[in-house]
Amino acid sequence: MLDFIIETGDGNIVQSVPKGAVIFILALIAAFYVLFYILRSVGIYKLAKGQGVEKAFMAWIPCVWMFTACKVIGKSRIFGYSAEKLALLFTVIFTAAVVVPLVYNFLTYFPYIAYYFEGGHVSIVNGLPQGDSDMVNHFDTNAINVICKIFYILARVLEIAEIFVTVTVYIALFRKFWPEHYILAAVLSFFRLFPIFVFAIRNRKAVNFNEYIKRRYYGSGYTPYGNGYYGGNGGERGTPYYGNPSDGDNDPFGEFSNRPDEPFGEFSDGKNSDDNNDGNDNLN
Repeated sequence: MLDFIIETGDGNIVQSVPKGAVIFILALIAAFYVLFYILRSVGIYKLAKGQGVEKAFMAWIPCVWMFTACKVIGKSRIFGYSAEKLALLFTVIFTAAVVVPLVYNFLTYFPYIAYYFEGGHVSIVNGLPQGDSDMVNHFDTNAINVICKIFYILARVLEIAEIFVTVTVYIALFRKFWPEHYILAAVLSFFRLFPIFVFAIRNRKAVNFNEYIKRRYYGSGYTPYGNGYYGGNGGERGTPYYGNPSDGDNDPFGEFSNRPDEPFGEFSDGKNSDDNNDGNDNLN
């Protein structure tokens, strides 16, 4: 039997959970994990194949899929470095952030889980498991307790690193394949919905984000009024907004195009800060 005990000032509240209900909940959680695993793997695999990434099958390997995702992002710049160069580092950080908590949870909770499925009685008191007096916890030693403390601290540090890695990869990936809604997709992906979104964009083509922004805001006669004219109604043409319709594709900030490349260019020996720009998107 599994009991959840909530300690209150008036006494303890005990809620017993039958073993059948525990097994059903565990099976339901496992089903969701399998479903999300398949969606994520298919999504990254299809994107990798579309980008010509070698060994795209690694998208199906747990944790290693992060390496394939970085390869899919390709030469997009992340804090001055291409995602390809950061692929191995990001994969190591992400893998450690997954494995370390698993080891900690195994050492902490496995004895209670084994005791419960052997027919023992386990109580969850304020989130901590407790067994009956006849339970023998072979993991309750000084050495393992020290290891658990180290792993707990390391898990908290890696949790922060994992957030940085995953959010960075999500933003870069959706900027390349779903620039219209990349911020929303990245935020929702952080809340464990990444498999759904990456599966949804699996057949999309890569987009240069900088070119997308130019086309969206500066191309096709863009004006704040949407049609390039004041007073345009249906097929009628009103007064041109700042010039003729043919001027719509010009740079709206063209009058500033002759400004120096660097505000302090006279101190940089005439070097342009954009000399090293390879034309890829930057996240920094």
